[in-house]
Amino acid sequence: MKRWILMLGLIFVAGCATEPAEDGAQDETPIEQAPEQTDETENEQTTDEGEGLSVGTSEAVASQLEAPWSIARIEDGWLVSERGGTIAVIDEEGNVDRQTVELTEAVLEIGEGGLLGLALASDFDTSRQLYAYHTYGTPGNVQNRVVELTWEEDRFVETDVILEDIPGAQFHNGGRLLLDGEALWVTNGDALVPDLAQDETSLAGKILRIPLSGEGEPTDWIYSSGHRNPQGLASVDDVLYASEHGASGHDEVNRIEQGKNYGWPLIEADETADGLETPWFEVGSTSWAPSGIVADEEYVYMATLRGNRLVALDRETRDVLSIIEDKGRIRDVWLEGDVLYYITNNTDGRGNPGADDDQLYRVTIR
Repeated sequence: MKRWILMLGLIFVAGCATEPAEDGAQDETPIEQAPEQTDETENEQTTDEGEGLSVGTSEAVASQLEAPWSIARIEDGWLVSERGGTIAVIDEEGNVDRQTVELTEAVLEIGEGGLLGLALASDFDTSRQLYAYHTYGTPGNVQNRVVELTWEEDRFVETDVILEDIPGAQFHNGGRLLLDGEALWVTNGDALVPDLAQDETSLAGKILRIPLSGEGEPTDWIYSSGHRNPQGLASVDDVLYASEHGASGHDEVNRIEQGKNYGWPLIEADETADGLETPWFEVGSTSWAPSGIVADEEYVYMATLRGNRLVALDRETRDVLSIIEDKGRIRDVWLEGDVLYYITNNTDGRGNPGADDDQLYRVTIR
């Protein structure tokens, strides 16, 4: 993969790394405990207790994870990124082997930054290669990068740089990766500078589609713009879905199309403007803080942090089915047949962790 270093001259605003989150709705607001979701959420879509799905009982697969962020299923277990800069290798019996990640730029764990998204190469079983998104730099100059890693069974080693100098901040780093065919999808937040989401010369507030061939310049890889803090990506039936944190409630799920502008910071919720897209789904005035998503032919399954739920959104009606409500903050979800795997995120400083947190769970949904 061709190495790209994007020098934008926009990185960065002094004091950005220590600026508090600007609202109380987003995932990473520095509070002790996000409030529980209430029945009074102002949301036009109905919410049912699993109606239409047969939901089993959650079973813990592994415990004692440290601020986990992203799940990747491997042949004989799971890889889970941990925000401090390690990857938890979990076998089928639930044993956790926490392994180091050797990088040419150290992971900067700050606010919601750190080691974030993972995506396995299509030939991972033989190549042992994967992609990772991580924050780096200094508290006064926060940046993000996408790298290729090779798993050497006892550690992960950086073997290529896909893209670096992505604008970052204490909050709003995006960080989700999705490998789909011959392209790597990447979500970038607005890095606490909302206007960057509308700046065609900046990668901030964008969803990128990076060809594995490395062809083109980084700005050629901008697939959609106008994003605030997208933290989930899923592709099904040639439709790309992305979940995104709103500024004051009004978190979104969007159907992403090439060249479309999803409005931030010019519009949100059901507001309209020429050339800007209104969301496919939005939660109303009480934030859920959505994170990882997956999808099948019927539903988009979404982890929520502030909402403390795992939900299913009907792809046809957009009705909301609640699957899990009693595990606290949920960061990511993975679908395998009729089984959902999900990770809690109660040890990130904003939840109330139990003795075994954080945990990887499985639940049967059919």
